[in-house]
Amino acid sequence: MKRRYEVSDDGPDNDAVRELITGMCDRYLGWFPDEHDRLYQLRLQLANPSVDLRRRSTIPQGHLCGSGIVLVPDSKVLMLHHKSLDIWVVPGGHHDIEDGRPAVTAIRETEEETGLSGIRLHPWHLQHRIPLDIDTHPIPASIAKNEGAHRHFDFRYVLELDDPEHTLSQLNLDGNEVLGYRAIPLDEVDPTSSIAPALRKLGILTASPVA
Repeated sequence: MKRRYEVSDDGPDNDAVRELITGMCDRYLGWFPDEHDRLYQLRLQLANPSVDLRRRSTIPQGHLCGSGIVLVPDSKVLMLHHKSLDIWVVPGGHHDIEDGRPAVTAIRETEEETGLSGIRLHPWHLQHRIPLDIDTHPIPASIAKNEGAHRHFDFRYVLELDDPEHTLSQLNLDGNEVLGYRAIPLDEVDPTSSIAPALRKLGILTASPVA
């Protein structure tokens, strides 16, 4: 897919991305001070200049990912059946070096996996310059991919569409990554799932007026 973002072929270097993510974590903890433990592993890796979180080959320490929370009418969230992990997740995936920042990753991966267009960040993200949620979750070793067990540092963003009323009819799923989709009512999402902490924060978007 052709990229629409103003980034260089190589993207920012590791030091620049570490500085960007460190600042983002600091602002995030200003909003969510009870989440220091959730960010412990991420901040530990950020403190080590030899760890390059931009690269998916950074194993076992882990690497950056971005995910998009796409809300559809009637208080539902778009969930995809992930092919290789065989679980239901929101659209998302690995950070590419040329992305430069996790928000770009979230938009790009959502476009690629769903085929949707006209995707943009919710204004709350633009005002506060943080994701709604930062999650660290374990990824099991994969013989097929020749990858050891590692972590994903997943930056979750709420995404808006030009035509939200017709989101589901416009889906064109990436069959290499996705087996199917569901529009799940927010109150029916498994409370123990990885995405549940992010969905519990959705009220902050309306509680915090955007200038």
